[in-house]
Amino acid sequence: MDFIDLKQQLHFAVRYCNMSVMFGTYKRIATRAKGKKYGYPLAFPAGTHGYFYLHHPPTDVHPCAAALRFRTCDETLPPQQGFSAGKDLLLPTGAPWEMDLLHLFTSAFVTNFREALLLDNMVSGEVLSQLDTLAGHQVGSRVRSHLLFSFRQPVSVSMGQRSTTLSVVDLGASTITQAQVVTKIAKRTDKTLSCTMCLEYNPSAPRHIVIRVLQIPNEFRGETFVNEGDILPFKIAGKKAPSSTADVLLRQSPSVPSHADQSRHSA
Repeated sequence: MDFIDLKQQLHFAVRYCNMSVMFGTYKRIATRAKGKKYGYPLAFPAGTHGYFYLHHPPTDVHPCAAALRFRTCDETLPPQQGFSAGKDLLLPTGAPWEMDLLHLFTSAFVTNFREALLLDNMVSGEVLSQLDTLAGHQVGSRVRSHLLFSFRQPVSVSMGQRSTTLSVVDLGASTITQAQVVTKIAKRTDKTLSCTMCLEYNPSAPRHIVIRVLQIPNEFRGETFVNEGDILPFKIAGKKAPSSTADVLLRQSPSVPSHADQSRHSA
């Protein structure tokens, strides 16, 4: 894609070949004002210039977890050099700004996204087929919480909430089930910051699931109940999670470390 300058813009429109992505925003500020169901858009910060690109998840995470991200770059450098030296655009919480594939496939403001992915071989035919099926069922079009396809998939979690809603995507059944999971790791709360976690398979744990803490914001160093790399129990805060959650995530995980490997990693 071409070099784009988004600073101080409330929305953006991207065109690539026959693809069009319209009306994306940096972030929306929650409000109870009448007629503002989705809140007020926050302008992209200064220095937001660079390239949109498709971010692929780690190899041990299902490829459907890929997402469109924005890499801020130095416009004076050649494209490849500038991209390599650039950094991903972050939200005020510290989490990456991104638009997941499923929402892009089901959004009314995106056209020919599938064709663009196919043209540049950015994802496999199998992934395209799975996303096509989900989009055909309109799965994900109304889901605003974290979409989870497999174990080990990183999730940004607010430091200002006791629990986080996860939306587990079953590619075989073309359904999404939600689970509200306890993710609080500190007494102090701060809605402006986020940490990163993932679910891991552990056959000895209740429901065969544990939570791994991957990253803690610097502002909370020394204030958390756990450290980076530690595991938390998988506890449900609200509606009971389906008993099939572990089976679905395990089936869709490209690779799952053995319980012995997990024990050595957490030791």
